Amino acid sequence: MKLVLVPMLVYSLAGCTPDSSVVEADVQQFVRTYISSNDIAASLGMLDQSDAVTSVTGEGKVLRGRDAIRNAASKQITLMPQLKITVGGIEVGRAGAGYAFAIAPFSIAASGAPGAPMATGAATLVLAKRDSGWKVVHEHYSYVRAAGR
Repeated sequence: MKLVLVPMLVYSLAGCTPDSSVVEADVQQFVRTYISSNDIAASLGMLDQSDAVTSVTGEGKVLRGRDAIRNAASKQITLMPQLKITVGGIEVGRAGAGYAFAIAPFSIAASGAPGAPMATGAATLVLAKRDSGWKVVHEHYSYVRAAGR
């Protein structure tokens, strides 16, 4: 009897786990939207509600908590409509049940000249799956400014 139940249990549990290609596509779409957004309020809504949420800026400054991240973003709000952020191919990895990480290259250009990047870099995001969807629990940006900028 045990020999029959174990394979059936494994088979039924396998049916409960999300298809990895679906998870990867969901994470890629979430990350693309998050990084390329010019809407600070929408981006803040994509952060985890936990006080432990962190951000490492492209300049190496560590921000802890949603308030610190919001304050830093508010200082850049006047520049946001003038910028076009383009996200490249996003690599996704799983980090246990309900967690994923993503590595996303990006470029930043003036909205009027998207073909002339002002900076290029990459973001690494750690995400947690919550009842409301994927949320950023940690982000780290690294970029270099284009020569002459």
